[in-house]
Amino acid sequence: MNRLLPLFCLALLAGSNALAEPNVMLGAHVGSQHDVRSKEKFEAFEKAIGRKLTIDNDHQDWALFPDTDRVKWNRANGRRSMLSWRVVFQRSDPSKGCATADAIIAGTYDEQMRKQAEQVKALGGPPILVRYNYEMTNNQVNTCFTGFKVKTDLQRAGTKYIAAWRHIVDLFRKVGANNIEWVFAPGHNAWETGQWKYFYPGNDYVDWIGIDNYNKGNQAKSFATDPGMLAFYAAAAPMGKPLMVAETGAVSDPKKNPDPQTLWLKTAREFLKTHPQIKAFLWWQNPGKLKKEDRTYEGSGYELQGTGLEAFKEMANDPHFIDK
Repeated sequence: MNRLLPLFCLALLAGSNALAEPNVMLGAHVGSQHDVRSKEKFEAFEKAIGRKLTIDNDHQDWALFPDTDRVKWNRANGRRSMLSWRVVFQRSDPSKGCATADAIIAGTYDEQMRKQAEQVKALGGPPILVRYNYEMTNNQVNTCFTGFKVKTDLQRAGTKYIAAWRHIVDLFRKVGANNIEWVFAPGHNAWETGQWKYFYPGNDYVDWIGIDNYNKGNQAKSFATDPGMLAFYAAAAPMGKPLMVAETGAVSDPKKNPDPQTLWLKTAREFLKTHPQIKAFLWWQNPGKLKKEDRTYEGSGYELQGTGLEAFKEMANDPHFIDK
């Protein structure tokens, strides 16, 4: 009996630790991309919501990946890094081109990528989330990546995308950069139409499955009944991977009742509690633009404002979203 007691106590301790883990990791992308003050703005955002976030979503161009300084800074502050790795050479000037699928598959960038993989490997743990070439069906950059408009030939575009993805992952694994969790993240349209199926690299090459989904208009909509979210969960949940809302935002409009941003967040908070395979939720804290211009609009775009900010603070301080 005495021998069993310590084991029982350990089980209780293990159970209490499990309960203390967040059910949903909360994160954000803050400010414009490549903003020299992005760290300062990220910390100001955390101060505004009253806690440290768990994930920092940072976007990096083809040859600039990985930003090791950013990863170390996040780790020092108790965060995980999600490096959203683009194929463009320079976001500020897309006309300068991108790393095409054909060039990646042919090995043109293997030497560059080996050096990048070595940098990642040297960082050690905990794992870094890498969201490679996200929104692959509706991102205009992919016209450069595939050599043609993706939606004119989904099957051919998907074949190129998968081959490039697998080439990159295989190379990183061969180098020993096993401290990466690969995130496959189409936009909401791909989930609604089923187009994601053409691009999925396979379970052996994917660690997380995500969605980028916004309310881009200033009409209030529920996150919980959004067609993109429902299609995403129905398709992805049975695949046995942790899921994430990799980017989301809703436009604030203080003249509307309810405010679209506030409703989006309040319904998201409840939706996430009843859809347990979604393990991460990342806000897009940036002004953005209305889907359709409205000269009378007085809100702050996707930047949290007023009751929207209060709704996010409530989510951030809900035990369901708090680290141990």
